[in-house]
Amino acid sequence: MRVQNKLKVSMAVTAAVSLIAVTGCSANQPAGGGGGDGTNKLEITSWWTSGSEAEALNVLIDGVKSSSPGLSVDNAAVSGGGGANARQALAARLQAGSPPDAWQLHPAGQLKSYVDGGQVADLTELWTQNDWASKLPKDVAEAQQVDGKYYTVPIGVHRGNVLWTNPAVLSKANAAIDPAAGVDGLISTLKQVEASGTTPVCLGDKDIFASAQLLESIIMSRVGADNWKKLFTNEYSFDAPEVKQALEDYKTILALSNKDHSAITWDEAVKKMANGDCAVSLMGDWAYGELLNADKKPGTDFAWVTFPGKEDIFDYVGDGFSIAAKNTPNPEAANAWLKTLMDPKVQTEFAAKKGSIPAVTNADISTLSEYQQEAAKSFAEASVVSSLAHGQVTTAEFAQTYADAVSTFNGSGNVEAFLASMTQAQKTQL
Repeated sequence: MRVQNKLKVSMAVTAAVSLIAVTGCSANQPAGGGGGDGTNKLEITSWWTSGSEAEALNVLIDGVKSSSPGLSVDNAAVSGGGGANARQALAARLQAGSPPDAWQLHPAGQLKSYVDGGQVADLTELWTQNDWASKLPKDVAEAQQVDGKYYTVPIGVHRGNVLWTNPAVLSKANAAIDPAAGVDGLISTLKQVEASGTTPVCLGDKDIFASAQLLESIIMSRVGADNWKKLFTNEYSFDAPEVKQALEDYKTILALSNKDHSAITWDEAVKKMANGDCAVSLMGDWAYGELLNADKKPGTDFAWVTFPGKEDIFDYVGDGFSIAAKNTPNPEAANAWLKTLMDPKVQTEFAAKKGSIPAVTNADISTLSEYQQEAAKSFAEASVVSSLAHGQVTTAEFAQTYADAVSTFNGSGNVEAFLASMTQAQKTQL
């Protein structure tokens, strides 16, 4: 695979870490160190609670049960907040010294927050024993590291910048979306849909990550992959003209969205799109799994294009699991869980439910959907960048500043105030 993004993050300890940091042993402790009584139980936490997410999680649970007969698995998933609620619940447990056996997180930036807090176990020995790095694209493997050590295990690769479309609505408006036409072409098409009498955009940002993800897709399209990366190394400013234009584009697209967008969730929004209530909905490809789960048919009820822009950009959102640096209740079960995640067959079956593509390169993806085949090809060939909305490209503190700025902008529409927040964050947090 052509390496497009090293995904390395070396940031200061964030304010988010201070909320969840606990005093104790170093994350260099072997996996499962300081464990409990080693009973045949496993507790995992995640934010996978929608229909398709729950089915995908059950694939993993069935997998670890198959490898460990008699194992009892407690699925302690927490819904809401686009993962924020689950992270808050986890923070309280870590502070109390009562962690679950394993928990879901995004790699790179979000992972680093836990490493800086001394909360996650060093899994380097497990990685070395199983030669996992050789089974992953270099970018994906590096995203699971902090300062050269492995702290998480990936289960899949998602694409964040996918525009899901309703063929019938676009046909009625005699409209089409050309990814090569860029954001200007997209807005022109959306206005054409509006003129036909249908709401152009379905957005569900009850959880702010949905609109934050829409905005980041627009910014990526305007500034390009290289400058997107430079926003997080302070080599390119949020005050750049292209970012300002992206804010104006976002304001226009927000005005073309359903008026109740702040009252509905992302999965409700994509289903509204598939039901014909609007023409498009921007969401990561976990939406694919959710649409299939709702019995929507690809090519008929919905289709897809990469969010329009001047180059093919793959907005990488990774999922994985880590275990605690100390007080892991059932370390042997936790390690069995991590090994299950790296099973190529399990990753493929998980992807079939979730809409992602396997992280490992030795997985057989021939049975996956047309969309996933295209996503796998693009991941190998496109410019790969990481998501800000999902706290992967930078620190948790910076990602929270962005989420807060998007939330404020949704109400005020004040471009200069948004840019002031973000440029200040670049100066103080990067």
